[in-house]
Parts: sequence; C-alpha cells; structure tokens
Amino acid sequence: MIAYPSRLYRRGAAPWGTLFGTLLAVVLLTGVAGAQEAAPPGAAGGGAVELESNVFEIGRQLRCPTCVSQSVADSNSAIATEMRTEIRELLQDGRTEREVLALYRERYGDWILLEPPREGIHLLVWALPAIAVGLGVAALVLLMVRWTRASRAAAREAPPDPAQLARVRAELAGDANAASDAPDAAPGKRADR
Repeated sequence: MIAYPSRLYRRGAAPWGTLFGTLLAVVLLTGVAGAQEAAPPGAAGGGAVELESNVFEIGRQLRCPTCVSQSVADSNSAIATEMRTEIRELLQDGRTEREVLALYRERYGDWILLEPPREGIHLLVWALPAIAVGLGVAALVLLMVRWTRASRAAAREAPPDPAQLARVRAELAGDANAASDAPDAAPGKRADR
C-alpha cells in the first residue's frame, strides 16, 4: 500500500486529483514558457529589449564627452542621452556595432573609446604594463645575483675566527663549560659573551 501525506489525502478523495492538477499546471506553464521563447525577434517586446541591450553594450564602449570618467551607458548627462538615442536610431537603420563605433571614432577620434584600440601607437598602452613587470623581475633577479655574489665573496675573504667557531660549537652542543675554557678572541674579554 502506498502512503500519502495526510494533507494531500482527504478522506474519500483520491490522491490522483492533486497529481492530475499538478501535472496539468506543469504542462500549461511549460507551454507558456515555450511560446515566449518561440516569439519572433520583431514581436512586441522581444526586439525592443534586444535593441536596448545593444544600445547599452555599445554605450559601455564609448566615453561620455561631458563626464570623462563614465561611459555613455552609465552617464545621465544630456549629451550621453542624445548619444544613446542616436545609437538606437543607427541600429534601427541597420548599422552594425562596428559601423556605429567607427562613426563615433571619426567624429571624436580615438579618445571617445574607453578601451584604446590595439593598433599603432596604442599598442604601447597595452604592452607597457607587461614591459614594466618584465623589467621589474629582471631588476630583482639582478639584485639577488649581486647580493649572493657579494655575500659569497665576503665569506671567502674573512674566514671565521677559530676561537669564536669553537665557542659557537660549544654553545650549540650545550656545553657551557667548554665555551668558557675556549681561548678568548680578544684579550681581556670573557668567552661567554
């Protein structure tokens, strides 16, 4: 026998009614969702949303002439609003994103693009950070090589004093008496210092 939750199963009513109702709701909702996806792009709402999305995508690539640090999509200035309207009209006339960006580049120059083009002199803007990092790494490697060479040379030039070496070995071995018996490095000084 199948156990049904008490709230779904009422005395005298078959649980198949709720199951049938649930299945009917799922089928209807799936049909509505499928009909919305199948709507052509020019249908009410579908094309307008895509157009606005394209307008703001192009607007994010253009600098607002008034508020220099913002894109046309983010700015609320009058000229940014006019530019978004013009972009919308150009897209409705059938122009592509490249053509719209080229139009604004002709009108304002490369300055209008928030991201500089990867061509000509602008390649320096893209390559300069990588060059700076490379030079920094090379400088660090050069300094490390010089420091290690200098420390090796200093170690070769001045060998350790035998008395100090014996004292350190004795201290490491934990033999305090041997450290006091070791000959002094300098006359008049105690060996346990």
